Amino acid sequence: MLGTYFNQLTDAVSSGWNHFWFQRDDPKTVSYLRIVAGVVALIYALTFTSELAIWFADGGVLPVDRTYRLTGASDPSTRVFYWSIFYLAHTSLQLYILHAIGLVSILLFAVGFQTRITSIIATVFVLSYAERAPMLMGVLEPLLCPVMLYLCLTPCGAYFSVDAWLRGRKGDTQEVPASFTAHLATRLIQVHVVAFYWMMAFAKLGNPVWWNGEAMWWLIAQPDNRLVDLTFLGSSEGSRLIVFAWTHLVVFFELAFGLLIWFRIWRPLLAALAVFHWVGLALVTGHWEFAILMIGLSMAFAPWESFEAASQNSAKSQQSETSAAEPVQAGA
Repeated sequence: MLGTYFNQLTDAVSSGWNHFWFQRDDPKTVSYLRIVAGVVALIYALTFTSELAIWFADGGVLPVDRTYRLTGASDPSTRVFYWSIFYLAHTSLQLYILHAIGLVSILLFAVGFQTRITSIIATVFVLSYAERAPMLMGVLEPLLCPVMLYLCLTPCGAYFSVDAWLRGRKGDTQEVPASFTAHLATRLIQVHVVAFYWMMAFAKLGNPVWWNGEAMWWLIAQPDNRLVDLTFLGSSEGSRLIVFAWTHLVVFFELAFGLLIWFRIWRPLLAALAVFHWVGLALVTGHWEFAILMIGLSMAFAPWESFEAASQNSAKSQQSETSAAEPVQAGA
């Protein structure tokens, strides 16, 4: 009996593992995620434009040799390695030429033109922006870079893209086949997003201000990065209670998202709540690019087949209502 149980347990675990990772999916999800990642990557790259030479030229704040020293890459004993295509540029002109190429490649990736090629080039440039000065990284790069890398593996230009439009213009009506790499990349992104939620939640649980309810007030009171001044919430006892509740809801939502998002019934609600969660945090922290990315990546859990089935059922019901109404109108 014990042997039978363990055989069933092994079969169930292996079957679940294979179902989770080794399936074929329609590339609609990764095509949508391409747009999200491409738009955020383009915004991220554009933020370097005004001060690119000030930071990275030879006479700037962080020339290549200084970056090597600060990161420890110049010391062979540290075994630290960083590489960026911007290490090849030393003058302002060289930097801006590479920057222009990077912007164009990321834009082409976002709109889905020659996506198999532009996805790789865009990823190289996004990684290069991040690796050129790792000490300047924020919360965005550790999530954006892996997502870009995962999308390189997939046919993410199959839908919602210039490539798809060009196929239609040529009369190619062949259905896009389901893809193993699309499924794998979607799963990797899902796991990465959940890991981010839980890391953020557990980091908050290690800080007393998130336990006593003051953390959101600390964020609201910082004038440097906030998009909206919400300091009026500290003016009365009732408004302070709102801030305390907001603090605890932030932690609760991040913990709950990582657990409940795996259950389909919770996904629409969590995706809607994620919008309010990240918009609120973006207003007080100024990390609006990260908020856009997190909201967009919530749709990595969206069951596109359910959306299509619902739209088809809606279309069929409308057709049946129209056909039922026609005899009545004719008789009238």
